[in-house]
Amino acid sequence: MKSYLKTVLIISLALNIAGVYIAFRAVGYRRNVNFYLDKYTNLVSEFSGRRRYEAENRKLISEVQLQNRLIFLGTQIIENWDLNHYFTGFETINRGISGQRLAGYLLRFIPDVIELKPKGAIIEFSSYNFRPQNSVYELKDYIASIAALARINEIEPVLTTVIPVRQELAMFGSYSVSDSLAKFNNWLVEYCRENRYLLADFNEALSNNRGFLAEEFSIDNTHLTRAGYDQISRVMLKVLERMP
Repeated sequence: MKSYLKTVLIISLALNIAGVYIAFRAVGYRRNVNFYLDKYTNLVSEFSGRRRYEAENRKLISEVQLQNRLIFLGTQIIENWDLNHYFTGFETINRGISGQRLAGYLLRFIPDVIELKPKGAIIEFSSYNFRPQNSVYELKDYIASIAALARINEIEPVLTTVIPVRQELAMFGSYSVSDSLAKFNNWLVEYCRENRYLLADFNEALSNNRGFLAEEFSIDNTHLTRAGYDQISRVMLKVLERMP
């Protein structure tokens, strides 16, 4: 009898442990499903980020171009930039969305830039765009399209070189992010010269002597310190002095 009870207890304990394990895995599975479902929903329904500033844009839409209005379009570098602190002589409008790719810029360029009738649009984008699946030629086309849209609508485009990555993030598998980024930046300098676009060289301002993002200017690979923002603000102010 004792042996029988012991067997029952062991089986019962095993079943309880199995039940707890299955429940734990089910919760984890559901969490993962919800995580990827949220990412998929965001990608499909709000890839462009057009809703992010929709309410603010309605209050700012102007029928005439405003001579001191500047739109800063970009990623987390723009989003976290204290524009009012650095650019007191302008009406600065922040339209940064952390981590956004260039395709999203095109999709929100009309509501976030053109319809607000600024004098100029500062266009910054991240090293996130440099991945094996994205050719440098494609990135060039995106920038050329955005700059052309601005100029056609009598908005002065101010392009920025891509901020370099830290040394430990220079490779993405076998793909060299730093080499592709350097290739793009070299092209952008020449492209701006040929088309008479203003260029703010963030890459030069934030690089160390090896061409990587300097640690004193960055918290990590995607966020700048106050010293980093001081650097790019000085560069931008000098460029804005040349704006027509």
